[in-house]
Amino acid sequence: MSLKREWVRGMAVLFGLLLLSFSVPAWAAESDVSKLIRLLQEKNIITSQEAASLLEEVTVSAKEEKEAIKNEVKDELAKSARKGEFLPSALKGFKFGTTVFAGWEAIDRSNPGSSSNKFYVERAHFTLSKDINEWLGGVVVTDVYSTGGDTGTAWAIRLKNAYVRLSFFETATLMGMIPTFSETYDSAIWPYRVQGKNFLDEIGVQATIDIGVSNQGVFGGYMDADYLKFASKPFAGKWGGWMAGVFNGAGYTTEEGNGNKAISGLVYFRPLPMVPVLKGLQFAYTGTYGKSNRKFTATYGSTDDNPDWHVNVVQASLQHTYFTVLGQYYWGRGTRQSTEELDRRGYLAAGFMRIPSLEKMRVFAKYYYVDPDSSNETAGGILRAPEYKTYVAGLSYDVTDEFMPFIAFEKRDYKKTISAATADYNKYQVGFQFKF
Repeated sequence: MSLKREWVRGMAVLFGLLLLSFSVPAWAAESDVSKLIRLLQEKNIITSQEAASLLEEVTVSAKEEKEAIKNEVKDELAKSARKGEFLPSALKGFKFGTTVFAGWEAIDRSNPGSSSNKFYVERAHFTLSKDINEWLGGVVVTDVYSTGGDTGTAWAIRLKNAYVRLSFFETATLMGMIPTFSETYDSAIWPYRVQGKNFLDEIGVQATIDIGVSNQGVFGGYMDADYLKFASKPFAGKWGGWMAGVFNGAGYTTEEGNGNKAISGLVYFRPLPMVPVLKGLQFAYTGTYGKSNRKFTATYGSTDDNPDWHVNVVQASLQHTYFTVLGQYYWGRGTRQSTEELDRRGYLAAGFMRIPSLEKMRVFAKYYYVDPDSSNETAGGILRAPEYKTYVAGLSYDVTDEFMPFIAFEKRDYKKTISAATADYNKYQVGFQFKF
């Protein structure tokens, strides 16, 4: 091949590559280069073999270029979709989530005729939230729940959360129908609400949600990223944190029945944030002071007055990548819906541990004791509210962050059976938590 032909061949390839590099469709570049090569062949500047070789090179380059452009467009479309750029402006920024607790349970009671065996849906929440800007956001949660009844199960929808969130001076203020502090704090540490209610809710002392206003913050910023992988950020203050608020006191399922407001607060302290094994150690106190939402019965006092409602809980917990342990002691007077102001007390111990070499599997256990009448009030020589103990043991598996099936056994023993409501029972559960 002559020097002239080599030069022309090189210029043809260079021209083709230049065309491919411009921001024009790849198929347009391919067509122009192909025409040039065929023209050079017709003029006998290059041979048919050289033309075929050049056309093959151009075709391969064009295919690669088209594939790269297609992948780039796909990536850009995916990024835009994730950002919600194709949504109307009014819908941009919304986040949707759900929580489902369901399964099967069989309850064997000592009281004849009150045992059960059923599939159930214990909770179905739908959450919609939006951050308007860096200091303003809102959350709405609806709750699909069973109303039960002798004629069969009926389902209804109710509002569970509805609040605005204001973020100022590194604190968060919630206003509206908001979570109560003990429920929020316990759920951040104990991941098995799917098996049974948290302590104060289980014993009927305080609702999980109430209407009011609260403020939350931390001492000394937040823990490091490694700690936040297994701990909840809202309660991961480096040295601790607080929550303080004012509530109706009646709870989200009951209309406010008095003019009293319940004052509630939580403070927790982290003594050793720099020690690897003990950086998850926390001590906490939760308190609520107000009046019951109902009047005294004639047996206990003036039917024109509301009983006192006092709640005190001290708590210690230790969270680690492979385990969590939790202890609580409660003492108080009355409840949010009591018709008396009997003194009460109780305590709880709970924990879970991941199985070595199978970290997605966890063994968990819980024990709690409740004395709903520590003053030992009697009626006809019988305790009005007998003491009881509850034992729970189970096994769970984290299939994904969103899906956790479990099996569990629960046993309750009353000191004395005085009614169908105070009958001992054994409960067997197979269920799951689905949450995102």
